[in-house]
Amino acid sequence: MNFFQLFAFLLLFQSGFSQVEKKALLWEIQDQQGKTRSYLFGTIHVMDENLFFLPKKLEKTLLKSKTLCMEVADLSGANLSMDKLMLKDKTINDIFSKEQLDTIHDWASRNLLMNQNQFDENFGQAKPFLLMQFVLQQSLPQKTKSYEIEFSSLAKINKQEIKGLETIDFQLSIFDNMPLKEQANMVMESLRDEKNAAKVFDDMQQIYLSQDLDSLFNFSKQESTLENRDLLENRNIDWIPKMEAMMTNQIVFFAVGAAHLAGPEGVIELLIKKGYRLIPIKL
Repeated sequence: MNFFQLFAFLLLFQSGFSQVEKKALLWEIQDQQGKTRSYLFGTIHVMDENLFFLPKKLEKTLLKSKTLCMEVADLSGANLSMDKLMLKDKTINDIFSKEQLDTIHDWASRNLLMNQNQFDENFGQAKPFLLMQFVLQQSLPQKTKSYEIEFSSLAKINKQEIKGLETIDFQLSIFDNMPLKEQANMVMESLRDEKNAAKVFDDMQQIYLSQDLDSLFNFSKQESTLENRDLLENRNIDWIPKMEAMMTNQIVFFAVGAAHLAGPEGVIELLIKKGYRLIPIKL
């Protein structure tokens, strides 16, 4: 499981709700003259392999586009430096209390098969959000698939250009801007609710399969302990001019997390405010 997938799973919008009913994962983006400009698809970054679906209509839509644009172009994280994942002048002993560390060590013994010394040697200087990735991974099914990985493979076979709206470094900066104590609280909340995490993930998958973006958005707001403004809305606003620039002379297949599409400051409403027509395509 690469960093992008786990980061994206962790990120699981004027006033009131948006006027456009969002009951589709795939949308056609048209200009004011009704000319197709691009396509927009809401992904779930990690999904149970047994529930994963990639209908021919979706695959054909991707392949007739010139460019695939995802949140991040490079999914491998090959250029990710470990320095960005580690604390520079602190250790986890400076962030967590003794009682919290006891809970973490107990979890590591059960799930990572590491004793206290082994855990401290490997994770003693890990930033709290990195620990969060390992906690979240335990709630995922053993076999998973990713739309981003599948789309990327298809695009490479079809010799399509692959672009990203942002970088992993930028995504990491969102967490770096959070106080360490807040990050530590996120870890402890996840550990306290460890047994419920798998159910939450399954509920999220079922809502996603219903293609009801508004319900998925409301679910993500209810379950997330993070600030939506930084994780969703500000990023959505930043993406719009980049998307417009890409759509000027080519058809682009945009694939971003489904929670980004819904809500009054979701990508769909922001594009509509810019004068585009968003046409749902039922899969």
